[in-house]
Amino acid sequence: MTNGKKYIMQSLESLKAKKESIRCCYKISETDVDCLFTLLDLKEPKSSSELAEVMKLSKTTVENSMKKLMELGLVRRIKIEEKKIGRPKFVYSLVEDFFPRIRADLKDCAEKILSATS
Repeated sequence: MTNGKKYIMQSLESLKAKKESIRCCYKISETDVDCLFTLLDLKEPKSSSELAEVMKLSKTTVENSMKKLMELGLVRRIKIEEKKIGRPKFVYSLVEDFFPRIRADLKDCAEKILSATS
């Protein structure tokens, strides 16, 4: 395992240990956090149908969670270019600066909580 992959795996495990903090900081549901972690675990862009199948949730539930995560700037939606007629297809992926962003947001959230208690 390369150092880069090792760092990402350690970051991922560290992040999973902070699941409740992430939920609290971003004011999102457990389902939203589960969608985020599933996308992390899969390590590649996935459609809402693919995520729903893996998570055993409805496509609508996954799409609602992805919408919240996009509004927070944690996930992005990518249009798949196809030459078919009909509705466009989309996949979801993490934003480029995902790990530094989460780290900074959690630190900011913790500082706000500490200042509120002093």
